[in-house]
Amino acid sequence: MPFIIQRRGGGHSGEVVFTARTPPSVRGSVTLTARRPVPISGEATFSASIPTPDASSSRDIEYLTDLTGLPAQVLTAEYRHTGQHEELTVTVDGLHPLATPTAQLRLQARNGMGVRLGELPTRVFQSATQEPQLNTGEEQTTFVFRNSFDGLLRGVRLPELIPWKLNPSPDLCAGPRQQQNVSELVRGILQAHVDGAFRLDDDPLRSSVWVEGRTDYSTLGKTSQQVWDETYGLLGMVLWVAPLDTGIRLVGTWPQPIADGTGPVISADWRLTDLPQRQWYQTPRRLTLRGAEHATDLTPDLLLDFIGPDPARVELERELYPNAEWFEASESSGTSTVQRGYRKLGGQLVSQVEVTTGDVSVQETVDGEPRVRLLYGVATGYKRTETTYDPNCQGRPVSQRTETRGWGYDLQTTLGTFNVPGPGLNITLRTGDLVAEETTLTTYTYSPQGHQTGETTTTRRLASMEQAGAEGDAADRGPLTGREYVTQTITQTWAPMGAGRWRYSSGVSGQTLVPVYDAESREAVRTVALARSTPDAPRVTDQAPPSYDCRPYCEVIRELLDPTGMVLNAGDAGLAEEREISVPMLRPADLTQVAGRVLAADWHREIRTFSVPFPLGYHPGSWLADGRVQSLTIRVGAPDDVVSELTCARLDATLMAPGSAAIEHLRADPNAGRALMLAGAPGGARVRLVTGWDPGVSEAITEDALVVFRSGYPPRPGDEIDWQLIRGQREATNARR
Repeated sequence: MPFIIQRRGGGHSGEVVFTARTPPSVRGSVTLTARRPVPISGEATFSASIPTPDASSSRDIEYLTDLTGLPAQVLTAEYRHTGQHEELTVTVDGLHPLATPTAQLRLQARNGMGVRLGELPTRVFQSATQEPQLNTGEEQTTFVFRNSFDGLLRGVRLPELIPWKLNPSPDLCAGPRQQQNVSELVRGILQAHVDGAFRLDDDPLRSSVWVEGRTDYSTLGKTSQQVWDETYGLLGMVLWVAPLDTGIRLVGTWPQPIADGTGPVISADWRLTDLPQRQWYQTPRRLTLRGAEHATDLTPDLLLDFIGPDPARVELERELYPNAEWFEASESSGTSTVQRGYRKLGGQLVSQVEVTTGDVSVQETVDGEPRVRLLYGVATGYKRTETTYDPNCQGRPVSQRTETRGWGYDLQTTLGTFNVPGPGLNITLRTGDLVAEETTLTTYTYSPQGHQTGETTTTRRLASMEQAGAEGDAADRGPLTGREYVTQTITQTWAPMGAGRWRYSSGVSGQTLVPVYDAESREAVRTVALARSTPDAPRVTDQAPPSYDCRPYCEVIRELLDPTGMVLNAGDAGLAEEREISVPMLRPADLTQVAGRVLAADWHREIRTFSVPFPLGYHPGSWLADGRVQSLTIRVGAPDDVVSELTCARLDATLMAPGSAAIEHLRADPNAGRALMLAGAPGGARVRLVTGWDPGVSEAITEDALVVFRSGYPPRPGDEIDWQLIRGQREATNARR
């Protein structure tokens, strides 16, 4: 619509006023026209407002106040919603101590032109939080109602819902570990308890999991609220109630806004009170967020990569690899040399051999003259041990067989050879006459409960030798051979007696060769075997029988668990104390994103509290132009006396925004900790020491360090060592007396 600006007082200026019957906005244009060609300039401002009514103009607001279901006339009422529940407090005329009403509330207001100013949709309240409060002096009764899920969240105990608690994996090495997604479990529990009326506004744990044998968890006997507090609640998230038609919905959300939002504008012309303020003293100087430990399968190959070049590299490979065959460097003493070979299968030592060679000097008197023969580098000892293990318990021996050989040497011995078939050694020995093949066999028995009940060791050994032509000339003598053998058996048994005590008994039985003398000549004519048994008296002891590890062999030495986390430094913007949060199932890759959300929830906020003379239905969690609603209170003093008070909050970036906080590495305690042993060293051990976590690359920060042992036997490579800093030196605490 064109308007002509009339000249006033000789100048070319004027004013155009637009009015609109429908708030909140006015759109329009201005066309300025001059009747004669002179320069024209102008400015137009478009705005819409509704005059704020004063006390005398209350008739300009039409109220619809519908509060029914109470046993008498309503005097005052207050509706309040702070997030966790919505509450209605109503005072009625008269004394009604036994009344259990169901209240229904609906509020609406329109201005004099019929435009709706605000509305609280119908709310139904059935549950009272306490008995009616009687005021006998004023003859009034106050009812307090509350809509919430507290009874379901806090009163119902859960069964066990973690899968491996119900059906544990028989062998964690045989396949992947069972996992339980955190988000799926929490959503399922809450939706089941509130009939599906649950929603998550944000899900920082959508990728986080509990893992069998690593980050354990149980729901048995816990409430839904406890499960929430132990998951999302660790981050500071809360459960709020949001109106849903005439019912309510449960919402998981951050109690404070973590991002900017917008919504409808409540005109300042309608505000009875308006109080802005800032909250600056809740932002921590530093926020440390710790996540789930980073798990790595520590295999022999990986451990050897950690070890790198080391003087004991070959020895470590033999120790770490499950299947190996090797021999040790020979040991010499005088003219004797000892060589040993070994074989491992499935991590168990199943075979070993020990060979001794040396110089032998044979002396004999022949025809009254001494004769000497020197034999160089001949076999003087041979021992071979083979062990078998229980296939159902790979660390438990079933039997062990040890074989020894003995060779005899004299002046006429013709040297032969003997091939050592390993393990580790593949050599040929120069030998004399084979006079003995002695054998020791040990068998082990076990109770169905798993403990050892018996051990029997039987040894067959040479007792005497013979030789053809032993008393003739040296050239006429035959080879030395074994003649008589004796057998010895050692037994041990254990039986539980209760209270940590065991009945233990042992005994020795076997044969001994004794000479038989001729009664007339008094000379020994032969030997006979005499059987003897020497049992020990049974005794009760607290010494338990040997125990063995029955876990199946696993190619993974252990799970290497590195602590993860990150630090956000708010710098000069942080005015509160440092804060640390540990979320043991949070995926390390999500640390940066989740830490940013947690810090934003604690960041500086602009708070605005205002009131208007009509009902509003903006509940906590909804957005207005002033920020996100934190609380809503509506007071009803009379049908035409309704005041709404809202508190809104939004992020305050006056000092700086949450995203500007500096990201720092997580640093481990420099005075104590746990480290992975790599290899032994004089006085201690080389270790892989974790000094922190780098969230940028999602890797541990490590260094190669030395941990000393004051006393005690050092652990094996791959074991974990607890240490502490003592007088400037890292010292193992689990190797001290």
